Amino acid sequence: MALLKVLRHWRRYGISSVIAKVAAEFPAYLCKIYLWRIRRCACCERLAIFLCNGSAEFRACMFCSANERYELLAAEIKNRYGSKLGEMDVLELDPNSPLMKILSRARKHVRTFYEPVGERGSFRSDGTMCQDVTALTFPNESFDLIISSDVLEHVPALERAFRESRRVLKQEGAHLFTVPPRLKTKKRAELVEGKILHLEPPEYHRDPLSAQGILAFWDMGPDLGDVFGSDLLQFSVVRGPIGADKRTVWMAQRPKSS
Repeated sequence: MALLKVLRHWRRYGISSVIAKVAAEFPAYLCKIYLWRIRRCACCERLAIFLCNGSAEFRACMFCSANERYELLAAEIKNRYGSKLGEMDVLELDPNSPLMKILSRARKHVRTFYEPVGERGSFRSDGTMCQDVTALTFPNESFDLIISSDVLEHVPALERAFRESRRVLKQEGAHLFTVPPRLKTKKRAELVEGKILHLEPPEYHRDPLSAQGILAFWDMGPDLGDVFGSDLLQFSVVRGPIGADKRTVWMAQRPKSS
């Protein structure tokens, strides 16, 4: 119910659809008013009401829609890079991220979206670029920093995604990301000849573009670095855990070549 999301919905579907959506959803927010909070948002940096219609994890800034995981990323970006952002090239795997205000301070800030049938490297009217995280179109060593939030668990070929992160990162560059915390890293589903084979009961996460949600192909736990890490891409938890679900920020860093 953030104002930014309402505005995007208005632009895409019109005022009548916005009125219907607010009428349908706002009562659930009112029922959870005891979970609302007033404080300064770590992403848009404004004093805001944090609205909630479910668990505290999904409490979101009324202005930019930042929730707990985005604020964790914002805190890590500010703490780790600070004024150095102005000298950095940043790739963000999110076209509508509440981190835009912070990351716009970078020398270059590339925002991307994914569509299975989209032409990789093409642009939308909002300036975002179509990319596949397992086959990026950027040259080697293009970015100092990659940011993603709850994206990687939905990538079937996760090992290829991490190889691409390593390829497009400059030396000592890093991919900061969040994923839903789990006890152990394991594959939940895989693609076999274009069809989904479920290895675990299907798990779908919230997706504004799909009522069903988006399928999780992976669980990722504390052993993530043991499963995917190497001398070429080193994994560590750099912030957290916090909250009831023990959210963390991971860093996959390309080390300096010897």
